[in-house]
Amino acid sequence: MSDWHDKFDGGKNTPTERTPDEASPNQIDENTLKSNDPEQVWRQVQNKLRAFLGNRVHMSWTGQLALQSADEHLAVLNAPSKFVASRIDGKYGDLVRKLWSECDTRNVKIGCGTAKATPNVKTTPFVNARTFSQSRFTQKTSAPQPSSDIPKRELGQKSTANPLQNKDRFTFDNFVVGGPNELAFAIARRVAGSRESQYNPIVIHGPHGMGKTHLLHALKTEIEKTDPARRVNLISAEDFVASFVQSVRAQGRTAIDAFKSSLRDVDLLIIDDAHFIADKPGSQEELMHTLISLVDSGKQILLASDRHPQAINKASDRLKSHLCGGLLCDIGAADYELRLRILDRLIERRRVGGHPTLAMPSDARDHLAARINATPRDLEGAFNQVVARLEFLGKPLTLESIQEALAHSRYTGQVRPTVDKIQRATAKQFDISMEDMLSKRRARAIARPRQVAMYLAKTLTTRSLPDIGRRFGGRDHTTVIHAVKRIEQLRTEDSGLNTNIEELLETFNKP
Repeated sequence: MSDWHDKFDGGKNTPTERTPDEASPNQIDENTLKSNDPEQVWRQVQNKLRAFLGNRVHMSWTGQLALQSADEHLAVLNAPSKFVASRIDGKYGDLVRKLWSECDTRNVKIGCGTAKATPNVKTTPFVNARTFSQSRFTQKTSAPQPSSDIPKRELGQKSTANPLQNKDRFTFDNFVVGGPNELAFAIARRVAGSRESQYNPIVIHGPHGMGKTHLLHALKTEIEKTDPARRVNLISAEDFVASFVQSVRAQGRTAIDAFKSSLRDVDLLIIDDAHFIADKPGSQEELMHTLISLVDSGKQILLASDRHPQAINKASDRLKSHLCGGLLCDIGAADYELRLRILDRLIERRRVGGHPTLAMPSDARDHLAARINATPRDLEGAFNQVVARLEFLGKPLTLESIQEALAHSRYTGQVRPTVDKIQRATAKQFDISMEDMLSKRRARAIARPRQVAMYLAKTLTTRSLPDIGRRFGGRDHTTVIHAVKRIEQLRTEDSGLNTNIEELLETFNKP
């Protein structure tokens, strides 16, 4: 893995990543006893990865790996997506293999892959038995060269790559409805069944993993089935921005007109992750003109965002005004009753999908719903992890086996607080307003709590530095770096400030 740095870091090490040859004895425990128990070996490897890469990098990448199966020749690691598997394989593959060999008494090869289409191989999604021999975890391969025959995307045309591999899942019938999302569900059903644009635009907002994308695709699927003549364009913010940039670079009215036509010559325009567009000034302006054009012509527009329009920091006041002038719908966190319904649906889907005898006792089901107090996506991830682990180990689903399966997973701890929750708790702790927290004011009585909130956001969430900066009134990532370093220093010098921070940390650790 000699080219690791040149390929990913421009030849420079980051503070949290070093090559295996540069690892210090304090980071990787060379005295760890070797074992032939795959579970024990994998726990040791994970501990070494955390010490070697740092907790943040480990949780973002290698911490997402799970041991799927192992024998005396091959250990199979399961990644949650093709992208994660490919990134880990290319960037950390040699390190994982090296650490495993240090902990295992046997000469075991490591496999990791992500194709879902192996029909006769009993695996969980994201692992393909046919790719193990080709994985860079087991052997080096040259990177595929880009083909000159790959056609360019037409202006305004959505990408043909569909991240929702099993499209049949994303229907209204498969959407689990509960108190936190019932209004959003009712709105989507109304839009699907009526061409009237009584509320326009409609903005469905809520944290990632709450089911917004599911609703959007279910809406489009329903219209295609019941009203095929209705012109619907569902586009992601990424495709919106990419198509807009491509049309501008084409330097001609034809390209720009083609892009605008793809958005405006429709009966219903649906945009997913609309908050992303607000980060791009040119695309933001085009979005606003598209909104005005569709609303004025009586066409419906529906957007999904991970936050309220007023909380999109880089959005102009004019765009915020247009977005808030229609109907805003919040999808809240899944409550206990909704999590139970989601688990029932997951169990039913697993039975239909080839496990007709799958059974989960009510106490085990209730424990899982109570323990995973997170997004529906996290709940599904925990369910898949538990079922896959017990399936490969040949254990029944019981309360005890589920508790054991979750003992060493990322779901063991409390749910990560959001940046907004951190901001509000910090503002309350230091007796300042949220307006002060997000303002440009630099008085110490306001600046210091703001730095504390930035420090906690960096420590307790997986948000990137630029993202954290944007959520604090559109600040630069260097401001966040300075705040983190300053608070780390003051915690050792100012006992009063440190006490306040400890009280905040205790608040976030409460169940």
